[in-house]
Amino acid sequence: MGLFSRKSKVDYDLVFKEQYKSLNRIYQQARDELDYKVKESLMEVVVEKYREILELIDKGAKQDRKHFEALKKSAEDELQTIKNINEEA
Repeated sequence: MGLFSRKSKVDYDLVFKEQYKSLNRIYQQARDELDYKVKESLMEVVVEKYREILELIDKGAKQDRKHFEALKKSAEDELQTIKNINEEA
């Protein structure tokens, strides 16, 4: 028996919960932010966090994938709106 012979099982539900809390904090910061350049950057992080959450669901987190796909789509739409505002400014 070597030091690396034991495989640890990942609790994807726990990882999901932590990732989702992090995503919600960043999303709230984006909504509260007045500077649209900063808001755009934060929303890009939010969209990436949704991608990570969807990966966790694919790996075994017990969540409704379609629900989170819809939330990701909504965040992408909001990001695009912010990008359009920044381009016009």
